[in-house]
Amino acid sequence: MERNPIHGWRRVATLVGIFVICAGTASSNRSCSFGSSDDSGDGGDDPTFVTTLQLQDTEGNVTSSFQRGELIQMILTVRNRRDTPETVEFTDSRQSDFLVVRENSSGIVWQLSEESAAPSPTPTTLEFAPGESKTFTTTWNQTDSDSDDRVRVGNYEARGVVVFDGFDNSPLRSSQLGSPLERFTIN
Repeated sequence: MERNPIHGWRRVATLVGIFVICAGTASSNRSCSFGSSDDSGDGGDDPTFVTTLQLQDTEGNVTSSFQRGELIQMILTVRNRRDTPETVEFTDSRQSDFLVVRENSSGIVWQLSEESAAPSPTPTTLEFAPGESKTFTTTWNQTDSDSDDRVRVGNYEARGVVVFDGFDNSPLRSSQLGSPLERFTIN
């Protein structure tokens, strides 16, 4: 079977066209990407907020190892990195949430909002001064949200968030308003 040489030139012309478009956007400080986007919806490479989660035992010691049945204190800290005031808006009174999953899974073992009273439907806001940090805390007694039974010994991951758009549908989605997963062990 003989190939049509025009078909090959069309492919080369298409690739050259893509290169020229990318080179043009790169020279104007824009990135050239195909089929990808910033899913965080929270400002891309220059985040406004830095969010961390710290786990503590009942004596206030930072740790990643807990005895079965021991209370686990979760401390979420959110800091405004900007030198301008920032506001986060919420559709109801719930501003933060915490959850636990088994390590390397997406199945939620426990979520604070599942055992809390329903939030008031009144919209709320959080105001951050320049450089200001806000802290949210909760304590988990190592019970499963579904059965109220103690979770089994093993490895887990915890996350704290200031509730962001889409959190309820995708609570592990990357967002500057959510902490990275914090690994810990129950012995």
